[in-house]
Amino acid sequence: MLLSVEKLQIAFGQFTAVRDATLSVRKGQILGLVGESGSGKSITATAIVGLLGYVGGHIASGRVLFNDKDLTSMSEERLRRLRGKRIGLITQNPMTSLDPLITVGKQIDQATRLHLGLSRRAAVERSLALMKDVRIPDPVKVYGLYPHQLSGGMKQRIVIAMALAAEPDLLIADEPTTALDATVQAQIMRILVELVKERGLGMILITHDMGVVAQTCDEVAVMYCGRIVERSPVHAVFATPRHPYTEALIRCIPRSTMQTGTLVGIPGQVPSPVALPKGCSFHPRCGKSQSICHERVPEFRQGQGHAGVACHLVESL
Repeated sequence: MLLSVEKLQIAFGQFTAVRDATLSVRKGQILGLVGESGSGKSITATAIVGLLGYVGGHIASGRVLFNDKDLTSMSEERLRRLRGKRIGLITQNPMTSLDPLITVGKQIDQATRLHLGLSRRAAVERSLALMKDVRIPDPVKVYGLYPHQLSGGMKQRIVIAMALAAEPDLLIADEPTTALDATVQAQIMRILVELVKERGLGMILITHDMGVVAQTCDEVAVMYCGRIVERSPVHAVFATPRHPYTEALIRCIPRSTMQTGTLVGIPGQVPSPVALPKGCSFHPRCGKSQSICHERVPEFRQGQGHAGVACHLVESL
């Protein structure tokens, strides 16, 4: 297994933001980590790459195994060598990931020279090759441009090239198409899927969009209020979703056959992590909740393969 996250607990001061998160990624596999804003997806990714300290958090318990090595026990120096080299990170907003005062080509060069020790000429050649890999037309011209001279989709391709610069084994893509229009989103996701399959990478795709999960991922972990509430192969979760929250997310996917006005959202909001309701955190928004849901937190029960769910209403897996 390339990455195994085992019963991860993430804390900020006196409260716990993520509870018992367990997931895994193999080479050549795309895992979708899905849920609304505030579910704990990005914080989980931050913990995996060892950056929690920069946002005031810490891992209270659990393990993060990358190629059978526990990242939670590594020194900052060893983690720094892994980040960018073995684990690539693609952030939500490409504009905040790029230095406005340096041409985009040189920014890719910096990654290859830092992690691979390439000469200046070799770094330029590799940067141009990476730009071609992410389907950038006329890489030589784009190499010398500044971020403000590129469209949002082109900037995101540069960020992907930077994440791939040192030939990582694992990519973490945190909402990589949030700021892009629908056509460009599809192009970027197609590029990412092709790169994962061609290079045999593992990837965690963080998103709130179950439609994107259906089109790109092999497995999905549904997260709500800091807990993974369902985990399953993608085909199974769309055929027979087990958790009411998963069902609600799937109902939010627009379809061409829908009549005007029939698309519905999930009622209410994700509660604050410092004021979670008693029992199942989803019960105030769940149309199926029963008295037990108001009283006791459901345990996550593992079924066959990677299937599992945390819901009192599911009798068998």
